[in-house]
Amino acid sequence: MKYVHQECFGFISEQCSKNAHEYIGRKWSDTEKCVLETFESNIPNHTTENWILKDNSQVWQEYGTLYWPSVVINKQTYRGDLTPENILEAICAGMQHKPATCLQLYKEENIPFEVPTIENNVTTELLVFVVVLLIAVNVALIVAYRKCAKKELEEDIGFQVSSAVSQYIALSNQ
Repeated sequence: MKYVHQECFGFISEQCSKNAHEYIGRKWSDTEKCVLETFESNIPNHTTENWILKDNSQVWQEYGTLYWPSVVINKQTYRGDLTPENILEAICAGMQHKPATCLQLYKEENIPFEVPTIENNVTTELLVFVVVLLIAVNVALIVAYRKCAKKELEEDIGFQVSSAVSQYIALSNQ
């Protein structure tokens, strides 16, 4: 392979690629056929798109891995120093329940972390029960309010009728 690179003088041309294929024992026609099949039309030029490169470009843009160094963890792009400790810390940060490996890393790196002691065990059935109970309490309060309002209204109407009858009798006696 060194021979092929020395012959190309840092510039890779079609002839240089053919020589490299010959040197490694591959057929130039197989590689050319593979490359042609990746273009939208079988005539590659500056206006046709290579679908493999287009798909890779979309993935790079979606996850921001166009800028190096970076790694995608749970569809989130991590950029920075790509050391095993940093990657493990990024993975652990995305976990709700931390495994022993993460807790050990936090301890070794003096990263503050409290192990949760009480877990939230609210089930769907409990949530539905609480909602139904609140609705029932509200309905009971509305019914009680209507009964009190009706009783108060009847007393008020009774007082007004008695007052009107008393005034009528007083007027009729004069």
